[in-house]
Amino acid sequence: MSDSIDLRQFRYFLAVSEELHFGRAALRLHISQPPLSRQIRQLEEQLGVELFVRGKAGVSLTKAGSAFLPEARRTVAQAEKAVATAKAARGAEGGRFAIGYTTVFDRSVIPDVAHLLQEKYPGWRIATKGKHSISLVREIKNGSIDAAFIGLFTDSQGLTTDVVLEEPLLVALPAGHRLAKKRRIGFDDLRDEPMFWFERRLNPGFYDHCQTIFERIGFKPNVIPEPAEHHIMLGLIAEGQGIALIAASMQSIKRRGVVFRPLKEAGLTMGIAVAYLKSNPSPLLRPFLELVRKKQKAA
Repeated sequence: MSDSIDLRQFRYFLAVSEELHFGRAALRLHISQPPLSRQIRQLEEQLGVELFVRGKAGVSLTKAGSAFLPEARRTVAQAEKAVATAKAARGAEGGRFAIGYTTVFDRSVIPDVAHLLQEKYPGWRIATKGKHSISLVREIKNGSIDAAFIGLFTDSQGLTTDVVLEEPLLVALPAGHRLAKKRRIGFDDLRDEPMFWFERRLNPGFYDHCQTIFERIGFKPNVIPEPAEHHIMLGLIAEGQGIALIAASMQSIKRRGVVFRPLKEAGLTMGIAVAYLKSNPSPLLRPFLELVRKKQKAA
């Protein structure tokens, strides 16, 4: 390997290999596409192999790229671990501990431990951020955050996950909708209804879980694109533009013109797990997990 290959090129390679698209990878890395393409091409020249097959629709890994991928992941992970270990050597007197929160659930149902951790360790900066679960998993792996509350069925391979809660999905629909008069709504009632639903790329694991259930009961949703924010989606529902299946806790978002009804069919649930890397050397990981478990028992 050439001495001129740096950690940034490994990160660029991982982004393209995970997105399989230079444009999306560039957006994720917060850079423009041309320098990303140049860096990947330079990496290939230094290695003496092509890592990607380029096409109009995107890219795919070559045999060499597939072989290089796990090694690149290990290299980046080890570098992150080395940095974290050096920072952890300062002890519990200072540093940063970052916690992620899935945006699919209302924050009130997720154990509120960030402020408790901050009180216990005032010398540390406790940071929080909300994102889609799949993005949170990626950030745990690359060391951007230390732990996260993610939705169940998210692909979290390589991480340790502890289930925090599970709750049913409800139907959110306009208050004036014909189905609003029912106490419970079945999937047969929803067959012709425009339903806000997310793209698979946002959470393949949960998407596939739901699709399996839909196929088992013979339900094919009449899908319309789901907005990124639930507040916006509830506003569109209030305007009569569609219905949605959402976690029961989202009822706490009060929106005039929207009502919530339970499903007749059982089994379609959403859940939250706390995810983290066991190898994370942060001295705050253990007390964070203890606080989560304490809160869970008290709930």
